[in-house]
Amino acid sequence: MTTLFINGKFLAQRTTGVQRFAYGVLTALDFSLQLTPCGRDVELLLPPGATAIPQLQVIRQRVVGRANQSLTTWEQLVLPKYVREGILLCLSGSAPLLVNNCIPTIHDAAVYLYPKAYSRVFVAWYRLIFASRAKRSPLVLTVSESSARDLVPYLPPTAYRVVPNSAEHIAEYAPDTTILNRFGLIPRRYMLAVGSLNSTKNFPFLIDAYVESSLIEQLPLVIVGAMNREVFRSHPEISDNDNIFFVGSIPDAQLRALYENAAVFVFPSLYEGFGIPPLEAMFCGCPVVASNISSIAEVCGSAACYFDPKNPKEMLGAIQSVIQDDNYRNALVKRGYKRARNFTWESSAKRLRSALVEFDVIDR
Repeated sequence: MTTLFINGKFLAQRTTGVQRFAYGVLTALDFSLQLTPCGRDVELLLPPGATAIPQLQVIRQRVVGRANQSLTTWEQLVLPKYVREGILLCLSGSAPLLVNNCIPTIHDAAVYLYPKAYSRVFVAWYRLIFASRAKRSPLVLTVSESSARDLVPYLPPTAYRVVPNSAEHIAEYAPDTTILNRFGLIPRRYMLAVGSLNSTKNFPFLIDAYVESSLIEQLPLVIVGAMNREVFRSHPEISDNDNIFFVGSIPDAQLRALYENAAVFVFPSLYEGFGIPPLEAMFCGCPVVASNISSIAEVCGSAACYFDPKNPKEMLGAIQSVIQDDNYRNALVKRGYKRARNFTWESSAKRLRSALVEFDVIDR
């Protein structure tokens, strides 16, 4: 019986959306396998130093390779040695070039659509991986229909199947409201934005518009994520503004507290393969104002107020419409609760199993 191996590199990495996806889908898949076996042994291979997943009961976990190797070396040179007699499932974006039987997950087309957001080496490396895997793999997983459409023009012909994200992970933690006290934040009296340093997140646009508007006198702006103030060093009036709080990376318990107490969540991104933060905000009862591009409308549906991410007047108008109209705000919150609960890790695991069955990777 051929083994289905799973690339555990993500368990040794900093947690971003890609790692959340891999963790959430994998734990839900294990629960599914407890109820219905798939006809194969399933084994998660981890690099030394990775944190195992304690709740797995069916999927075996094994550390392979030696310590003090880079994760890239482990994935490209060590992992292939252990999966020769099986099929490898990669859930977190990258995948080894030297494995023939491999099912990759390509989360988005950002390296093609926004190459300037990354280093040249990063772009060249991931384009190589994506092209090689699409050419040699009968199936490519991705996280949204939008992402699948974006990838088609850039990759060799292959079949795409969508396995969405979820925001259920945010409910695993009781809200830690000490984060509000730490920054002197008053419930329903601040705006929230969550994302990374990457330029596709469009934070300079958000901040520039905020500083030039009357909102700066109404609501502080709280930004969560790996935000480096050097990005705004040419705008000292922005980075030093007393109403802008750069919170940095925080635990999920504190993030949940910020979502639950914000007046509005703003997501100005220029491109997303999926966009987990708006779904997290909805899950926590926070109304969402988001850009109208890429996969965001696909994910949020009618549960968000949209704007053109290059039009500051549209964005500011959308924010004002939410904070000034309690009926509209409450309607968005209600729709958001319902929308977010349509995306579960259980349903994602079912879609993963369905794709693997369709392409004869596992038994029904």
